[in-house]
Amino acid sequence: MIGPVLLGDLIRDGKLLWLYCRECFRERDVDPSTIPLPPDVPVPAIGKRIKYSACGSRKIDSRPELYPGGIEAQRGRRRKQAPRTE
Repeated sequence: MIGPVLLGDLIRDGKLLWLYCRECFRERDVDPSTIPLPPDVPVPAIGKRIKYSACGSRKIDSRPELYPGGIEAQRGRRRKQAPRTE
Protein backbone atom coordinates (compact mmCIF):
# COMPACT_ATOMS: atom_id res chain seq x y z
CA MET A 1 0.00 0.00 0.00
CA ILE A 2 1.29 3.44 -0.92
CA GLY A 3 0.89 6.16 1.70
CA PRO A 4 0.83 9.94 1.48
CA VAL A 5 3.87 11.99 0.52
CA LEU A 6 5.91 12.89 3.59
CA LEU A 7 7.74 16.11 4.39
CA GLY A 8 11.00 14.15 4.24
CA ASP A 9 10.13 12.96 0.71
CA LEU A 10 9.92 16.55 -0.51
CA ILE A 11 13.22 17.42 1.13
CA ARG A 12 14.94 14.33 -0.30
CA ASP A 13 13.56 14.93 -3.82
CA GLY A 14 14.26 18.68 -3.85
CA LYS A 15 10.58 19.57 -4.28
CA LEU A 16 8.75 22.57 -2.91
CA LEU A 17 5.82 22.59 -0.48
CA TRP A 18 2.74 24.48 -1.75
CA LEU A 19 0.68 26.27 0.89
CA TYR A 20 -2.72 27.90 0.32
CA CYS A 21 -4.66 29.94 2.89
CA ARG A 22 -8.43 29.41 2.75
CA GLU A 23 -8.97 32.64 4.71
CA CYS A 24 -6.99 35.23 2.73
CA PHE A 25 -6.58 33.15 -0.48
CA ARG A 26 -2.83 33.65 -0.67
CA GLU A 27 -0.59 30.89 -1.90
CA ARG A 28 3.12 30.32 -1.86
CA ASP A 29 5.74 27.67 -2.31
CA VAL A 30 8.22 27.13 0.49
CA ASP A 31 11.37 25.13 0.93
CA PRO A 32 10.19 22.14 2.98
CA SER A 33 13.45 22.02 4.91
CA THR A 34 12.42 25.31 6.59
CA ILE A 35 9.29 23.73 8.12
CA PRO A 36 10.04 22.90 11.79
CA LEU A 37 8.30 19.52 11.76
CA PRO A 38 9.63 15.95 11.71
CA PRO A 39 10.29 14.46 8.25
CA ASP A 40 7.71 11.71 8.79
CA VAL A 41 4.76 14.15 8.85
CA PRO A 42 2.42 13.59 5.86
CA VAL A 43 2.26 16.64 3.58
CA PRO A 44 -1.56 16.99 3.86
CA ALA A 45 -1.22 17.19 7.67
CA ILE A 46 1.31 20.03 7.60
CA GLY A 47 -1.34 22.66 6.93
CA LYS A 48 -3.18 21.61 10.07
CA ARG A 49 -0.06 22.19 12.17
CA ILE A 50 1.04 25.65 11.02
CA LYS A 51 -0.28 29.22 11.02
CA TYR A 52 -0.16 31.56 8.03
CA SER A 53 1.84 34.59 9.09
CA ALA A 54 0.11 37.06 6.72
CA CYS A 55 -3.37 36.73 8.26
CA GLY A 56 -2.95 34.43 11.28
CA SER A 57 -5.21 31.72 9.87
CA ARG A 58 -4.77 28.03 10.58
CA LYS A 59 -6.96 27.03 7.62
CA ILE A 60 -4.06 26.01 5.41
CA ASP A 61 -4.00 23.49 2.57
CA SER A 62 -0.62 21.89 1.96
CA ARG A 63 0.47 19.81 -1.02
CA PRO A 64 3.63 18.93 -2.92
CA GLU A 65 4.52 21.63 -5.48
CA LEU A 66 1.82 21.93 -8.12
CA TYR A 67 4.14 22.99 -10.93
CA PRO A 68 7.81 22.23 -11.64
CA GLY A 69 9.78 24.99 -9.95
CA GLY A 70 6.74 26.27 -8.05
CA ILE A 71 3.84 28.62 -8.60
CA GLU A 72 6.02 31.68 -9.31
CA ALA A 73 7.88 29.80 -12.05
CA GLN A 74 4.53 28.80 -13.57
CA ARG A 75 3.32 32.40 -13.55
CA GLY A 76 6.55 33.46 -15.28
CA ARG A 77 6.02 30.82 -17.99
CA ARG A 78 2.46 32.01 -18.51
CA ARG A 79 3.55 35.64 -18.89
CA LYS A 80 6.09 34.65 -21.53
CA GLN A 81 3.44 32.67 -23.46
CA ALA A 82 0.72 35.32 -23.33
CA PRO A 83 0.23 37.09 -26.68
CA ARG A 84 0.97 40.79 -26.65
CA THR A 85 -1.77 43.21 -27.57
CA GLU A 86 -0.45 46.52 -28.82
